[in-house]
Order: sequence, then structure tokens, then C-alpha cells
Amino acid sequence: MIDNGRRPSAPAGVAAIVTALASSGTQVIFGIPGGGPNLDVVGAAATAGLRFVLTHSESAATIMAATYADLTGVPGAVLVTRGPGLASAVNGIAHAALDRLPVIVIADTVRSAEADRISHQRLDLAALGRAVAKAVVTVGGSQAGDAAADAVRLALTPPAGPVVVLMDDSSVCHAPGPGRNGPADPGPGSLGPRPEGSAFGDDLATLARALRMARRPAILLGHDAIAHTTAIRAALRGSGIPALHTYRARGIMPDSEAEAAGLVTGGTMEWPLLSAADLIIGLGVDEAEMIPASWEYRGPTMLVTGYPAKRGQATYFTGASELTMPLPAAIDLLAVTGRRHDWPHLAGRAARRETAQRLADAACAGPGMLAPQQVAATVRAHTPDDCVATVDAGAHMLAVMPLWEVTEPRRLLISSGLATMGFALPAAVAAAICAPGQPVIAFTGDGGLGMTLSEIETAVRLALRIVVIVFNDAALSLIKIKQLAAGQGGGEAVDYGPVSYARTAEAMGAAAVVVRAEAELASALAAALCRDGPTVIDALVDPAGYPMVMNLSRGEAGRQLAPGPSQSAEAGGAIASGRAAGKPRPQPPRRRLSPLGIELMRRSMCSGYYRCEVQRRCRGNPTGPVHDRRSGGGVDSGRPGSQFQAAAG
Repeated sequence: MIDNGRRPSAPAGVAAIVTALASSGTQVIFGIPGGGPNLDVVGAAATAGLRFVLTHSESAATIMAATYADLTGVPGAVLVTRGPGLASAVNGIAHAALDRLPVIVIADTVRSAEADRISHQRLDLAALGRAVAKAVVTVGGSQAGDAAADAVRLALTPPAGPVVVLMDDSSVCHAPGPGRNGPADPGPGSLGPRPEGSAFGDDLATLARALRMARRPAILLGHDAIAHTTAIRAALRGSGIPALHTYRARGIMPDSEAEAAGLVTGGTMEWPLLSAADLIIGLGVDEAEMIPASWEYRGPTMLVTGYPAKRGQATYFTGASELTMPLPAAIDLLAVTGRRHDWPHLAGRAARRETAQRLADAACAGPGMLAPQQVAATVRAHTPDDCVATVDAGAHMLAVMPLWEVTEPRRLLISSGLATMGFALPAAVAAAICAPGQPVIAFTGDGGLGMTLSEIETAVRLALRIVVIVFNDAALSLIKIKQLAAGQGGGEAVDYGPVSYARTAEAMGAAAVVVRAEAELASALAAALCRDGPTVIDALVDPAGYPMVMNLSRGEAGRQLAPGPSQSAEAGGAIASGRAAGKPRPQPPRRRLSPLGIELMRRSMCSGYYRCEVQRRCRGNPTGPVHDRRSGGGVDSGRPGSQFQAAAG
């Protein structure tokens, strides 16, 4: 309590965790406080110069904290109350765990001194936290400072991840260890120690031999490779070796580079390129970044992770060799030995462009509606090249992720490991806080927005320049594609009623508009980018093309060979148009090129193919069989952006 207007000193645990966060560079805490110790943390944070951001749900707050960590490289922090608060945060904690992001989850708890008496809101919070976090640490008492410092250290230790901190000044806390405050297992996805000295010499020699023998090596770039962006660009630029990126690694090689070959997700869209490779080298690829599917390429796969996997950890890449060595050593080797190959000229760029063409061919929309591909291309054409975009899980991501061009890492954000819905809007809030004044684009389906709709008020209250693009088709479209005709429910399992997200957003104080055509979308974007607060663009989309997009991304259509690595352009064109299968595709009259489409063609540079083709090719496609695979330049981007960290404060 406050007596005579004087602020009492913070409890030892509260002071310790705030000090540990401030010392690590954290400048923002997200969350929803309860009473008592939660409010003490808010007060102590303010005294220490840390900003508190009030949210509407604990899961959204934790996703914001994880995104803050992703963009700044310092621990994110979230404040929740005991019982329902920590329980509600579990989804966000799981996201941080599987995307390897350092987050400190500060939770109130039933004090140990009262544990025999209190039952209200009393759960086994330590057990709950250990199910999803790297560790659970109790902070309080005489050793609070050491425990708080250990919590931050654990969160940052590679691979990074969330740590739950239980605030209890009635307990005697110790440094986390087996059977006490921390689990013996370092947590979901945690790996072993990094290699040292000459221990990796044999693996380095193995990689060198493989590179000397390979005629068509292909590179897979994962999230852990971002820290080595400058070296990777120097090694690959001009080499002609195609490089595929996981979702989280996008931008290591800018899309303007000839070696940037598109995405690798574990689906089938990358199959034409990887099936032509005789060696596949993964740099910093985390198995959690890949969707559940088989790995069945004839070329040997070699994974360089920088640290050995845990004993007994599942191996996604069937038959792969794990090479334990520092990533810089592998990158240096690639730079000096990886340029002798016989890939066709610009094979990576050809593969990426073929992906765009296939997606464009699947674009179709009825009167008064937009194709998802049109939405992605139009928004990209009218937004700054370096703006941050966030993408929610759902059918729309299969169109947005391949078509959204990036120049740097961490400019295209998605929940990769957990693939949770309800990610895009909270992530956009955090991204806008990290880069005040810069526009942030949030792509979300109506299902995902429904889970986090109240955070529009957060964006309004904070006057954040967020443009929310809602793919509104009143359905869980990705699940609807997978739903069998019988035995898995009907429309009641996947269809929503009509909702005007524009009117809902307006009720919370945001600007909003409904769009049904390219010109309307372009006009709405122009207005949104001149606005200081958030804008919700309610795009009415036609889901008719989603089954074909799914088939191209994760079904048999993706396996069809394309021109580039091993086929002529004529043969590839026949396959892309459906003629190779002997089944003529119904071709409705092609839409005339819109004024926006003409502008996209005029603007086309290295990436113009994406923007033009999606607008130009509006053809219908029959629904093909779909494999039910779950969805799941100058600046050194090695360390997460200091520009974000400075701005967030």
C-alpha cells in the first residue's frame, strides 16, 4: 500500500526480475495484471524506465513479447496473474518455445507460506509451465537476484526459449536445476552444447568432400542462419547455387538475388528443385520449421546446426547427416568450394518465378470478390519495400508467404513452429511498437482475427500504424479443404456466419473499409498509409482457388516438374496449364488487365513477375486431389535489429 503518497520499496523478487530484464536490454513489458505482486512489477518497471503495454488477452500479450524478442534480440517480457492468467498464456508460451524466442513470463502464484490454506485459483503452475517452457524459476527471498538472472540467462541460452518466473517472496529460491526450480530437461526443442575446438574437424572434412563431388548442390536456410546473413550473402551471391528459405529465414538472401529460390516448408512446391539436387545442405534449419510430411529426396541431406541435437530427438530429415560445427565454418567452406556446379543459369530465380506462375494460374474470383493472390500482390505493390508484415495461419498464408517479397530477415513474420492462429494482429502490435511511425501490415483470416479482435483497441489506444488485411470468406478455409465429404461434419464444423469486421473495427475506434476489387484495395491502402492509427481493410475474398493453392503447395500438383532445372519452358508451360495431364482445364474468359495490373507491370523490376502474373492470370482451375498435410543489402542482419530496440523504448 501507499502511505502518505510515498511509494514503498518493491519486494525483493519484484526488484530482482525488473533489474534482470533492464540489465538485459528489455524496455517493454506486455500483459494483464492482477492484484498484489503483479502491480508491484508494473510499478517497479515504471521506476526502472520500462514501459508497460496493457493487452486484452494473455496469449496475445505473450505473442507480442515473443515478437518483441524476435525483432530486438533481447528478452521479451509478459506479465500474467496466477491461475487463469498463466493458463491463458500457454498458447503464446508454446509459440515462443517452438520458434525459439526468449520470453520471460512473470506470473503471480499462491505463496508457499499460504499453500496449505489457499485453494482459490491454485493450480500446479510449475507443472503447467514446464509443459511448454524451457524452465520454471521461482523468484523471491534472499536469493531473488541470482534466480532472476538465471531465468534471463536460461531464456537466452541457444536455442532460446520462454522461461516462466513464479513470483513468491515467501519462498527460498535457488538457482534452477533438476528437481528444484528448473527441469532436468532444458525444455521443448532444446539442444546440446555448442561444439568447441577441433571437435568438428571430421564433420568439416565430410562437408568439404560432399561439396567437391556435388554437381547440383542446393542450400536450405533456416532461422538460426539469420545471425550469419552477411557471410551467407557473400558466399552465395553470384554462385548460381539455389537457396530455399524456411518461413522464418526469409530475407537472408533478398528476393532480388538470383540465388533466392523461394520457400522450403516440407511441402511439395519445392520438390521440382530439390529433386534435381544431388546434395542438400541445411544451414541453421530447425526441424520445428517444417510441416509434418515425408522427406524423400535422392540427394543426400547434410544439416549444419551449430550444436548437436538432444539424444533421442526426432529426426525429421530421413537419412540426413547431422554435421556439428559452427555455422561460420560451413559458410566459409561453401564460399571457397561451392561454385563448381552445373545448375542451369539462374536456376534459383527460375524456380521462384515458376512458383509465382503456378499460384497465379490458380487465382480466380467471382464478381464482387478478390482472389487471395490478388490481395497479396496488390498490398505488396503499394507498401514500402522494407515494411514488416505479419501473417496468420490459415489458407491465405499459402498465397501470401511465397508472394510477399522481402529484402531483409525479420520483415515477414509468422508463427512457424506452432503455426497458431491469432498471431498476426498481436505480432503487428509488437512490431509497430518496435518501429514507431513505420507501417506494419497484418494478414489474417477471419478465423484468426476473431480470436484476437479486441487487440484492435490496443492498436487504437497506442495510435499504432497497423494495416490489418482480413481475408474474409466466413470459413475456416484451410480446414474446409481437408474436410472429407462424409464422416467429418458438414458446414457447421467450418463455416461462420457473415461478419462485418470493418464495422466491428470502427466500433473500437479504428478506421475501416470493405473492399471487393483491386482498385478499392489500392485506394484503401493509400489512405491507410497516410493515417497515424490502425486501419482494418475487410477484403471479401473468393475461396474457390484455395484447393488448387493447397494442391500446389502440399499436394501432387506441386511435384510436377517445372521448367528450369530439368525441363524445357514449353514442357513446363504445358504442365502448368494442365495440358500435360491430358485433362483440358476449363478456361473462362480472361479478365482484362485492370489499371492496377498495368501499374504493376510498369513497376516490375526483379520482382515484377510476382506482381504482374498474379494480377494478369485470372483463370479458373478444377479442384485436384489434395494430400492432407498439416499446415503448419548493406545491413548486417546477423543480430536482431538494434533499430527496433532503440525505437521500442
